[in-house]
Amino acid sequence: MPMIKALPDTKIETLLSTAQQAELKLTDLLFYSRQLGLRPAELLNTLSIEAARRFIFGEMSFEIGDDIMNGLFTLIVDLGMDEQMPQPAFNIYLAFDEGEYQHSGDSEHIKPSECYTRLQLLELLRELPDSD
Repeated sequence: MPMIKALPDTKIETLLSTAQQAELKLTDLLFYSRQLGLRPAELLNTLSIEAARRFIFGEMSFEIGDDIMNGLFTLIVDLGMDEQMPQPAFNIYLAFDEGEYQHSGDSEHIKPSECYTRLQLLELLRELPDSD
């Protein structure tokens, strides 16, 4: 299970906002990781967990969380090419992805972000160790 790091709120806000705009690049991730004393995968996991947590607690809309995770996706895959796929970041991405569309067999009244994303994220967050 990944170690969850506490980061300064200002850094989290900056990085989440940059990811939401799809402007967080690998060089940025490496820079901030070094600055914060984290491995790049730890920083991705921390940002992903924060996006999931905020969505679950109603502090962020599904759309913003989905934009953030889409913005982190390339970085998650890039890191996964050289080492293990960052987890839970990749599974959090997949959970948000499941909320983007109606699934086969769903009635029109089903809200995918609630039916799929929220349930998957609740399970993922339950499995995490307590933060530092």
